[in-house]
Amino acid sequence: MKTQSIIILTVCLLLPNLSSLHAQEIKKPTQIRDATIKLTEQGKQIVVEAYIPRDITEFELRIESDRNNPVSGAREISSTDPDPEARALGFQKSPLDVRYPVVDIELEPGMEGVCIFEEEPTGTYIFGGPFFRESLPLAKVITLPSHKLEYWENSLMFDHTTPKIQKVYLRKIFPVILRDFKHRIDLLSEEWSGKISIVIMQDDEPVEIASARIENKPIESRKASIVERMKGEEISRERLIAALDLLITEGLRRQNNNPFSPTYGNLYAFYDLEAKLYRTNYWTWASTQYVKMVLDAIKVPEIKRLYQTDRLIEAVDKIGRNVLKYQLKEDGHPSRGSFMVIWSRRFHRYTKWIGTSDSGVMIRWALIPLFEATGDSTYLEASKYWCLQKGTMLDTFEVLPHYYRYDEDRFNEEILDETGWDPEGHAALYEVTGDDRFRKIGKEFMDKHMKVFQREDGLWHRAYDWTTDEHVETIKMTRGLGWAMEGLLAMNRMYPDTIYLDYAQRLAQNLQKGQNKDGSWSFIFDRDPQEVGISEKGTALWSLLFYQLHDATGKLEYLSTARRALSWCLNHQYTGPDPEAIGGLVGSTPASMVGIREYFPASCAYTTGFFGMAILEELKILGIE
Repeated sequence: MKTQSIIILTVCLLLPNLSSLHAQEIKKPTQIRDATIKLTEQGKQIVVEAYIPRDITEFELRIESDRNNPVSGAREISSTDPDPEARALGFQKSPLDVRYPVVDIELEPGMEGVCIFEEEPTGTYIFGGPFFRESLPLAKVITLPSHKLEYWENSLMFDHTTPKIQKVYLRKIFPVILRDFKHRIDLLSEEWSGKISIVIMQDDEPVEIASARIENKPIESRKASIVERMKGEEISRERLIAALDLLITEGLRRQNNNPFSPTYGNLYAFYDLEAKLYRTNYWTWASTQYVKMVLDAIKVPEIKRLYQTDRLIEAVDKIGRNVLKYQLKEDGHPSRGSFMVIWSRRFHRYTKWIGTSDSGVMIRWALIPLFEATGDSTYLEASKYWCLQKGTMLDTFEVLPHYYRYDEDRFNEEILDETGWDPEGHAALYEVTGDDRFRKIGKEFMDKHMKVFQREDGLWHRAYDWTTDEHVETIKMTRGLGWAMEGLLAMNRMYPDTIYLDYAQRLAQNLQKGQNKDGSWSFIFDRDPQEVGISEKGTALWSLLFYQLHDATGKLEYLSTARRALSWCLNHQYTGPDPEAIGGLVGSTPASMVGIREYFPASCAYTTGFFGMAILEELKILGIE
């Protein structure tokens, strides 16, 4: 834990500063020697104590986080990228770029951001994506308005030739009530470093009159140290509980607790270890696996003793409320009943997806578990509505499209193999209601999908274009095939011991052959991990899937495969030094953050969920044994 510390007091000698109170560069001021500032760090709080000299009626409190030095960008190429030339070539499809200013303190009313460029820029910019799309003219100093600010990652899009960002900071104007000023800043992370200063206007020029810094200090986690010491040991209950504890806490750190955010309650899908930044709070489906994991984990006696059950239910209920908020119910809409699943993002655009073939996993992992845990029928009714509306859509399409591009008013032409997971929602509904309609609609969906995706060797084609009837052959991506396996196993829960289980086992046998000696899978399961990287997402997912397949068949070979994968996850659970990443699985692949910043190291929210659920499966087996 971080101990209380008194940060060096600075009496400002009024050196020039490039920030501004009124969109101007600071000029060298006359001296105001009486101003002082002291910063006291207490865990996730900074107490600011300052003395404001006479005759000053208002001042700016300026907060500059080191996470904005430098500001990360979508066009950056990782030093570990095996083909940087290809990555650079891909950026030529658009002149746009996205930079990601960071907010790593709790925002206060009246607080705004400021971005200053090294040189006078030209052109326009959009701040606040994916939610806001207003285009404004660039200037050397631009304001980042409070209503568009998000915790952690923010989006600033402009032409990639725009001059480099010199600095980004937050500011708030305070009146001088008493000359002794005291204020508390709540941090989003215990690991915070940066500069806090007092700025005033003098002779119509902004003047920094006092400043102090918080320096970065190592933070030790006792629980992470325990997990680290157990690496390499045999799987045991003690080891599983310790790992599960870290996973639950890791998910809580990921939660978007900005009450003014459009996706309040969601988890940030990724944590970028290079930028030390949580990213992507608008991938709703990627939060849902954590819901199921937590609601199952609180039934474990050791977890009950470690956490307040009500607090955990409250946290995951916020995820569920956000899912419900974005169910599409517009009369006559072709994707009515489906949910907003993500805003897809690349370095040059955001695309709003309504998940016509993607919503089922959110039913399975969040809405039905929350209905069972809370008794709130809103979750059940939303799930039923989705399924019955989907049945109507199936009457229109031979193969249901992947998603609806909401802002373009059209279905996407390409359907990925990953949509094979959608029967998860049908199975969850059928299991809780016994209503045969739900499994019949799931069967119609899956049978149509399998006609165009299923190969006799068990693999699935990677993609299918429903407008041209053309396929993209399998690329043997571990994670993507796992989504198809989810659907096959879900179908087996509704129609046991039929063709779905047969194909599930064929697919599993391919993955068994490709499993690495250490228990992991490569990003492409039959390729050398040195060439394509290890799929940490896929390894956690397939560990859970092999546990489920063992449960469905009783075959010990599947249990052995599941345990080897779980052992890899346990041995590679992150334990430091970055405190924000503790508990997760870190990967560095073309899909580290799925669509941006390829090969930069990152952990993922749904990986946390799958890893935790695999642990829970092993705990069940140990209890039986």
